Amino acid sequence: MNPFVAGQMHALVENLRLLEAFVTAPLGLYSDIRMAREALPLDEARELPRSESQQRRIGYRRLSERPGEVALKAIAQIRLTLDIIESLSDDAAETVSPSWTAQARRVLARAEQKVGMELRAETAARAQGLYVIVDPEATRGRPVIEMAGAVLEGGASLVQLRDKTGNPRDTLQTAREIKALCERYDALFIVNDDPAIALTSGASGLHLGQGDMPVAEARRVTTAAQIIGRSNNNMEEVAASQAAGADYIAVGAVFPTSTMGKARRPVVGTKLVQEAKRAADQPIVAIGGITKDNAAEVMRSGADGICAVGAVTLADDPRTAAAELVDAMQSAPQTL
Repeated sequence: MNPFVAGQMHALVENLRLLEAFVTAPLGLYSDIRMAREALPLDEARELPRSESQQRRIGYRRLSERPGEVALKAIAQIRLTLDIIESLSDDAAETVSPSWTAQARRVLARAEQKVGMELRAETAARAQGLYVIVDPEATRGRPVIEMAGAVLEGGASLVQLRDKTGNPRDTLQTAREIKALCERYDALFIVNDDPAIALTSGASGLHLGQGDMPVAEARRVTTAAQIIGRSNNNMEEVAASQAAGADYIAVGAVFPTSTMGKARRPVVGTKLVQEAKRAADQPIVAIGGITKDNAAEVMRSGADGICAVGAVTLADDPRTAAAELVDAMQSAPQTL
């Protein structure tokens, strides 16, 4: 076998073994990955002795604190290897059959979906606490990067960049800088309405409004691990967002608000927060007119997190405003 092809085949086997270690359920998917590996016409692709197999699994699990991310990289590497093999001449590519390659790609798609769902659930579980939207049109002229740093210092758990006026190049640079800030504070970074910026900046996820592109279309752009949240104003929209696969559910406007041109949005009160919490498995984020004076009421209604804009980013001291909101939220644990 050509040395280059041999190297590609070796990488293929090793990445399939690693994927087996991470995708152990459902059993049918695990079996399909194993069978794909064993079907390769190579001695090294055969099943290993039980002791060696267990040692490898332990070693794989120690590679990362988030092994699912390693699994996604292995899937990407396998696809790249298949692309390379398929691009070779017939003599070099005949090591694997077209039918094996087609089946392997189907198995990889299922594995990516499974691993991605697990990673998104893990990330979405962190969609709680104070969630602040930084928008250049709602900072009283202060830079959004400066604003992001201030609210993170004040205890924000999530920061969303919303920029409807900037050019994509500048927005991307801003997104990257805010993402770096969020990493420093162990917070999530979300991009509003632009899956390309979310993807390129390496954001934790994307937020969509009801008038934005469908969740399924956005997922074609973002990675399998990036979460997608969606805004909702009634239970019909909540149900549709659940069915579409949104990873967290934003509900509002809970109270009257004029920030970001939302004055016409119907006010839903805390009742919709309660109903959404009872109906949805995803985290519920309440938004709209929430301040330190009514934050406790919202948290008692069942919200996992509170999203704020004007109460924080229009304040004289955004860091203090964020800290006061966090204190108000923490003084009123959920009762549901």
